[in-house]
This record gives sequence, C-alpha cells and structure tokens, in this order.
Amino acid sequence: MVTTEAVVALQAPKDVSLSEIESELGQIWLGVDGDGDAGPRAVRAATFTLVVYESADMAAQIAPSVEGLAVQNPCRVIHLRPQERAGDAPLEARVAAYCPMQKRGQNNLICCEYITLTGSRTALERSLGLINALLIGDLPAYLWWQAHPNPEDVLLQGLVHLRERGGMRVLVDSATFNQPERGLLDLRQLMNMNVPLADLNWSRLSAWQELTAAAFDPPDRRVDLPKIDQVVIDHEKGNPTQALLFFGWLASRLDWVPQSHTSETGDYDIHRIICHSPAGQEIKTELAGLPLANIGTVVGDLIGLRLDSAQPDANCCTVLCSETTGCMRLEGGGKAQFCRVEQVSTQRDIAAETLLGQQIQRWGQQNILFQESLAVTGAILEAATV
Repeated sequence: MVTTEAVVALQAPKDVSLSEIESELGQIWLGVDGDGDAGPRAVRAATFTLVVYESADMAAQIAPSVEGLAVQNPCRVIHLRPQERAGDAPLEARVAAYCPMQKRGQNNLICCEYITLTGSRTALERSLGLINALLIGDLPAYLWWQAHPNPEDVLLQGLVHLRERGGMRVLVDSATFNQPERGLLDLRQLMNMNVPLADLNWSRLSAWQELTAAAFDPPDRRVDLPKIDQVVIDHEKGNPTQALLFFGWLASRLDWVPQSHTSETGDYDIHRIICHSPAGQEIKTELAGLPLANIGTVVGDLIGLRLDSAQPDANCCTVLCSETTGCMRLEGGGKAQFCRVEQVSTQRDIAAETLLGQQIQRWGQQNILFQESLAVTGAILEAATV
C-alpha cells in the first residue's frame, strides 16, 4: 500500500502571469519571515530543483502527488503539464508552497515551492528559456521525465541541455513504459549521449541483487559461479523491464556476451536469451511474464528466479522467490534439495515518489552499475532474431 505524508499549504495554488512567477514566490517568504516565536517557522529547502514532465497520455496513470514530492524536500518543483488542445494554447502558470508536517521536536517546517506550467506541447518547447531562469542558482537540478524517453524528442533534448555545467540529471521509471523494449533501447542511446541518467525501476531490484550476490559469498559456491548455464526469471506479465534489467545486471557481472534473443506472447510472455561466458560456455535464459490475479500499480515486479547448471557436481543452484508468490514453480526439476532457496522480502508497488528521494541521495555508484547493466540489456535486445 502506498502512503503519503500530510502537507500544509503555505500558499494555496495561485494563478499568476509568467512574468510574475519569481515575485509571487518571493512574497510567500516575505510573509513568513520573523514569526519564529509564534510556532514552527517555515523555511525553504536548500537541496535541489526538480523539473517534472508529465505526458498527457500518462498523466492519469502516474501523476505524482504533491504530498509525495514535497516530502522529498526539493527547493523548487517545476511541473510541466502539456494539454491536448486544439491550436497552440499559451502557457498558464500557477505557484504554491507546501510544507510536510514537521516531526516531533522539529522547530521548522521545511517547505518547497511548486510551479505548474500548463499549455500546449509547442508552448512548452518555446518556454525553455523561462524554465532555465526558474532553476535555482548552483543547486543540483533533476528532470523527472514521465514519458517515453525518445532521444529525438525536442523538449527532452532542450531540458537535458538547459545547464552548461553538468546539465540536468534525468530520472525515468521504466515500469511505466508503453513500449518497454524500445524504451530500454532509447535509454541506452541517451546514456551513450552522456546524459546523466537513472531509472527508478532499477531501484526496485536492489533486494533481489543483494540476495543473489549473498548466495555466492561462501567460497565453495563462489568457485562454481562460472558453471551457471541455466537462468529462469519470473515476473508479473505486462512489462518485462525489471526482468531484462536484472538479467542485464547478472550478465554484466559475469561477463556474459549476448548471442541471440527471441520472444513470444501468449498465456505467458516469454523471452529466450542465449549468452556465451568468457570460457565459451552457452548460457540459456528464460524470462517469463506470468499472469497473476493480483497485479498492483507497478506492473512487471520480479516474483522469482532460478540459477542452475547442467553439470551435476556444480554447487550453484539458487532459487529466490517473492514472499507473496512462493517458490513452487521454480523448485521443480528434481534438484530442489540441492538448491539454496530463499524468499525475498521486498515491498511491492513502491511509489515512484519514494524511489525518487532514494535515488537522488545515492546518485553515484549505483548509476555506474545501472549503466553497465543497461549496456548489456541493450545488447540483448539488439540480438533479437526472427
């Protein structure tokens, strides 16, 4: 279940002209200065600027909540909302300020400014200069792109290159892609264009990655890692990005080279992948999208995986499964008693707003792993055969 924290509207949403945005925001803070003795004092967060682009066709599905964004304590949110209207509708602006309810013992309300720009897609494309002027000083700037990450998109290109020094750090959530495989290939292209990039869906894999790595900490199992030649990954039917990214991570850690990739749809959505190890061994992988009765708001969550070997003496059989689905399907095959079996305790349907704050805090090493994994995932998708 997704929960949000209560927020206080320091300034209720107010329509303003484009030229008055900064002055209206300044008036908000003038109105709260000097009242510290009357109770908790409202102060502006000094952390980062967040630009949110919300495509018209995905707005109803993934529109971020004010509460979910405000609790991440951005200094300023600039929310871009294109409208499907006839003609070239001009931009309309609205400003507000929100403060998450303070925790016990805190004397200040840490508040964020919220600017909403609404208009036609063309009007937004023409507003890049305005958006650039609204970015605050030397604070880090992030772009949460809630649409297909088309590298040739004019607005995306413009937003990415707003800043000369460092540019915008771009965040997406591949769990929302309407064309998952195409979306991952486009992400790789953006990465190859040196766009600082992160995928919130990648963060949902952390528990699976940690347990998979821990399964081979014992020396007697680690030595048999190169013997793995059979991989099965189960996920919720509907979006294979988590499964593809997880296998991309596994293959990148073990230096597997993709050779072929086929897919088929039906009761199960199946991806079959052939890789070669550094020693020339063939690794056969199946990614299976399973139809479940209870699919949450995040489509495509991992539900289980099995690593195994055709060599009878190999000590590498590993089965991980979600607590909600169990391990029965993956424990079949007559070798269950020789497998290391663990259940993964991970929260399902983690809200993107929650992952947003986590990703911003740990930008760095995790992104290197993501980039290496995405590179292999892209190679897998490009190895598709008819």
